Amino acid sequence: MLTLYRPFTSLFRDDLFGDRDFNPWATSVRRAESFNPAVDIVESADAYLVKAELPGLSPENIDVQVENDVLTLRGERKSETNEERGGYRRVERSYGSFARSFVLPKGTKAESIDAQIEHGVLTVTIPKVAAQTARKVEVKGASSLVDKAKKIFAKTPDAPAATPQA
Repeated sequence: MLTLYRPFTSLFRDDLFGDRDFNPWATSVRRAESFNPAVDIVESADAYLVKAELPGLSPENIDVQVENDVLTLRGERKSETNEERGGYRRVERSYGSFARSFVLPKGTKAESIDAQIEHGVLTVTIPKVAAQTARKVEVKGASSLVDKAKKIFAKTPDAPAATPQA
C-alpha cells in the first residue's frame, strides 16, 4: 500500500520491530489518519449515485457541498467506548475526519443533488439533465432570394411598352 510520507509522524515509527505497535501514540495517529471511507460511483439512466461507507456517523457530522462542479464529502467521527468488567476499566477513543472530492460530469443538475444516510451508507443522488433531442434544420440556398429579386426587377418581354401621350 502506498502512503504519503510525513516526516513528523515518521519520527514515532519503530522500524526495529517492524510495526508501530510498540509506540501507542503513533498507533493512534495512524488510526486517526486512516479514516478514508470507501466510495462507489454508479451511473443509471437518469442519475449518478455516489455511495460512501460511513458507519457510525450521524447526518450532523457529514457535510456535502457542490462548488464549481466539484462535489465534496466531508465528515468527522468521534467515538469513545468505556468498558468496566472484572476489576479493570478499558477506554477506547477513535477520532478522524475525511474529505473526498469528485468532479461532476457535464450534463448534471447541481441544484437538485440529494443526500441521504441510512445504515451507515451515505447515498448522494446527482440527477442528469434531460437529453435534448436533435432537430433538423432546413438549409436554404442564397440563389432562391436572388432569383426572386431578378423576377421583380427584370423587364418582362411580353409586357407592353409604355408610350408617352401628348
